Amino acid sequence: MFFLPAIQGRFPVGVTTFVSPVQRPRPIGTVKLRSPPTGSTRPNNALYLEEVAFTAYYPADTTSKPITKGVDWFIRPVKESLQGFSTFLGFSSWLLWPIVYFFGTLVKIPAYPNAPLLDPKNATVASENQWPLVIFSHGLGGSRTAYSQFCSRLAASGRVVLAVEHRDGTGTVSMPRSWNIDGEKSKPRTLLYLRESDIHWDDDSDSIKTAPFPLRVEQLAFRHHEVYITYNTFHKFIHNTPGTHLETIDGTHFDRKSWGLDEATEKPFVNCDENIVLAGHSFGGCTVLSILSSNPSDEYDRLPVDKAIILDPWLEPLPAPGPFPMKSGGNNVKENNIADFVSSALEQNDIVPSATPAHPRMLVINSETFTLWKDHFARLQEIVKGWEPNGRRIVTLVGSKHTSFSDFPILPIISGKTARNIFNTIADVSVAFLDNRFEEQLKDAKIVKMEPKIIGVKKDGKPRRKLAGAPGDVIVE
Repeated sequence: MFFLPAIQGRFPVGVTTFVSPVQRPRPIGTVKLRSPPTGSTRPNNALYLEEVAFTAYYPADTTSKPITKGVDWFIRPVKESLQGFSTFLGFSSWLLWPIVYFFGTLVKIPAYPNAPLLDPKNATVASENQWPLVIFSHGLGGSRTAYSQFCSRLAASGRVVLAVEHRDGTGTVSMPRSWNIDGEKSKPRTLLYLRESDIHWDDDSDSIKTAPFPLRVEQLAFRHHEVYITYNTFHKFIHNTPGTHLETIDGTHFDRKSWGLDEATEKPFVNCDENIVLAGHSFGGCTVLSILSSNPSDEYDRLPVDKAIILDPWLEPLPAPGPFPMKSGGNNVKENNIADFVSSALEQNDIVPSATPAHPRMLVINSETFTLWKDHFARLQEIVKGWEPNGRRIVTLVGSKHTSFSDFPILPIISGKTARNIFNTIADVSVAFLDNRFEEQLKDAKIVKMEPKIIGVKKDGKPRRKLAGAPGDVIVE
């Protein structure tokens, strides 16, 4: 057995994966599968919303009974995960099998499976005896465990983090099920990473097909529903709302009472009512920006977001210019109508950033790779000005890559000191931002100027550039 690096922080971390049925299962968008699943009786829509899943990382009570540390890092079943990685990477499953077998069966997250939630009264750092809530969105090829180190670091600092498993074809694999009114579940269907060759649109879908990255636009709409449903379901669960259907993904027992209300004050142990945080990497960062800059559909209330952490966001699927903070009193948009969803985002162009924003505070942490993407970075700077007009909210780490925010560079056997140091800086800066000591944290970092230098020539003849400085040095914009 091999463990990912030990989790730094004040509290031991518990990990529990929950699932809940969608009360009104339905297709999202108009994209269709070229080859429907064998034996499927539902519509041939590529994006079908029927069940949400999310992994909770949280401060754990490890004193109540002996609990063995070690949570499977690889999504089960391993065979289906192998298919998912093969599809995502475009490699033969036979070539990937030895790697998948090793990491899939032997690597563990150093956390406690299904441990009870620690009573916040027993932790002096918990605000008003409640744990703050964070919702995390993964990137393309990611999963609910692919960012376990980042989510665990936030949890170890005294937060409950819900890592959504996006079942929109952007993850390597997911296994959604249908639920009937009696709570009975169908056998899971295997949903692998969706490629352009797997999908098509009907002829009457010209409005969406003309949008940039049309599949990603529809997946964004799907992700909106997943984030809102995850929040609403967890909110009801924490408030002991009758009729809330929530269970572990594999049917194992968990201490439901530890997640409930304080018997003395009847205050929930997790603060879902205000000051929640949205976080995400890559397409997940794109998802966070999209949610924060557009109205929810009529079936959802706006999320009470106080802060956002956006890791190496991929901006291209979003309408430009923007996205910018929502105007107050905006009209709601039906997210299932993708054309309205896109036009709503375009209507935000006339927003004038306020000097004292009433919208969520934002921190963006960029990789060197994305910062050197000149046009993309210039757009990111304009976007962040709309949220943080006083600046100093884009941090770039010298030597970092797009994968540096995930677990992949720090897996056992293959990880190196540089990758671990870069990840630790990402986590430390993120926690400091949430704890309102961001500027203080920067004093302990080595700050360097933005100085790209040419180090060679790419295959296309364009100059190959690198940021001046040592790996892990910090650039603040």
